[in-house]
Amino acid sequence: MPNHEPQSLGQDALLKVLLVGPTSAPWATIEAGVEADLARLARPGVELTYRCTGAGPVAIHSDEDAESAAPFVVQAIVAAGAEGFDAVIVDCTADPGVVAARELVRIPVVGAGEALQSAIVSAPRPLCRLTGDELRNGDAASLANRLRGAATVALGGTGFAHLIEMLRAADPELVVLDPLAVALDECVARLSQP
Repeated sequence: MPNHEPQSLGQDALLKVLLVGPTSAPWATIEAGVEADLARLARPGVELTYRCTGAGPVAIHSDEDAESAAPFVVQAIVAAGAEGFDAVIVDCTADPGVVAARELVRIPVVGAGEALQSAIVSAPRPLCRLTGDELRNGDAASLANRLRGAATVALGGTGFAHLIEMLRAADPELVVLDPLAVALDECVARLSQP
């Protein structure tokens, strides 16, 4: 097990968080989305780095995809612990490798899916959860129609940051639970505790 202990986030501390993309998707196909996510998630005192495993499936759309990605995610998380990252977020709501990796490192490992589930518990109701397939295949009008009357929408997949502003524009009062944002909130909260 690596010797790196997670640091407590003090006033001037810089929290180093690695986001692990659990796929072999070519960087050119995901770069724009990753850069948009990193810009959207940026906050003072947090240094975000993104790294794909570069192995396993090109995308995760099934339990089988998540299973085949898991060993590569675990390897990336173990490497992150050894490199001095303070926490890791797995950029997938299926949370491949999260449980196994936690047993091998001393830093927080947060799955986007687990973090989303935790945020849903205390979110304003009524709540509408959109699946990854709905987010991938729905157009603006159908998504807005599906959310009619909802106080909160939970995005059931990562990689849909481009929809967040559209959903908020359709209903400025709508609480949008983005898996990566709630996962980062969880990382910061864990590391802020003495």
